[in-house]
Amino acid sequence: MWTWGIDYKGQPLIDAWWTPGWTAQNADIASVPVPPNSFAPPGFPSNLTYVTVVGSYFDTIADPMSGYLTFWPSSALTFNQSGAITYMPQRYSGVNHSPIGINQMGSEKIYLWYGQLSVSLLATDNVNMTPASFTYHVKENFKGGNQYDITVPSADSSSAVSIFNLIIPGSVRPVEEDFRFSQSQDDDTIFIAVTSSQYLAVDITAIAAGVGFNPTAFPVSFAFMTGASQPGNSDWVPGGWANTTSEPPFVATVLIGPNGHALSQGRYKVWTKIDATPQVPVTPAGFVEIY
Repeated sequence: MWTWGIDYKGQPLIDAWWTPGWTAQNADIASVPVPPNSFAPPGFPSNLTYVTVVGSYFDTIADPMSGYLTFWPSSALTFNQSGAITYMPQRYSGVNHSPIGINQMGSEKIYLWYGQLSVSLLATDNVNMTPASFTYHVKENFKGGNQYDITVPSADSSSAVSIFNLIIPGSVRPVEEDFRFSQSQDDDTIFIAVTSSQYLAVDITAIAAGVGFNPTAFPVSFAFMTGASQPGNSDWVPGGWANTTSEPPFVATVLIGPNGHALSQGRYKVWTKIDATPQVPVTPAGFVEIY
């Protein structure tokens, strides 16, 4: 009998090398030949420190929560291991240790298993890493979940550590809060290095439409708050306008960093205020993370 294509007689229904991710998991299937007088690529560093992070999620009648968590690093990372340079862009991180919830092929989701979290995370203070430290922004993707930032020190690698002991104080807020600032679940945080001086720009055209005047004719201020608190009189920092025309868009700016308003490492909610007495609109305008 004639057959078309590959003959799978005596083989599995689908060969192993047709399985997505197979070659990444089984190096013997895809050995890369190295021509003479050439070098093999260094690959991902093998001596990095990882930490097992655990947590328990139950409701008030002891029923386990279902859902998943995501872990987003605050910065791209560069590793220098014995002169071999490896660059890792920002990507969702973590390997799920539960038997049914597996983060494979960049799915980003670390699922709870009967209310239990168990995930392996790259330590945020590995040696020979640039920047020298970073944070994870964590989102609990279930009803009533929170979002917050954590550090995962390598000193905790000897045993499992509770995620609730890693939370940076003042960073906790409801996970639904981001929907006020974007039309999707994508994180709208702006990341700025602590050593960088750069302008933070905020489009407040929608705010201007609500108050009915050209905002560029009045002073604009910014406040950077942690936690759920709203800005007080002493929290405001003078800003400026990217343009002063009477036509939108109306974009307010403020210089962040050593040459402007210096912020320490952490995550901040950004607020804007237009001083157009008697109207003084105060509005949240997203988030900035200083790493």
